[in-house]
Amino acid sequence: MQSWKVKPSKPAAILGMVVGIAILVAGIAMSHRFTPFLILWVIVGLAVIGFNLWAAFSPRGSTYNMTSMPNDPGV
Repeated sequence: MQSWKVKPSKPAAILGMVVGIAILVAGIAMSHRFTPFLILWVIVGLAVIGFNLWAAFSPRGSTYNMTSMPNDPGV
């Protein structure tokens, strides 16, 4: 059985980070008051940014693993 770690390309991860920053800034700028939803918005925005930074620059930044299975003619 072979296994591969699948990692997004660096440009795709950086684009995801930029989009995450834009969403985070827009949510904070459009908020007129401090609410629990704003806290959730900031936490999710920071998670998106952090995940994309990790995926782009970490040597172990794979998002999922693929494993080949042996051919089973009985299935």
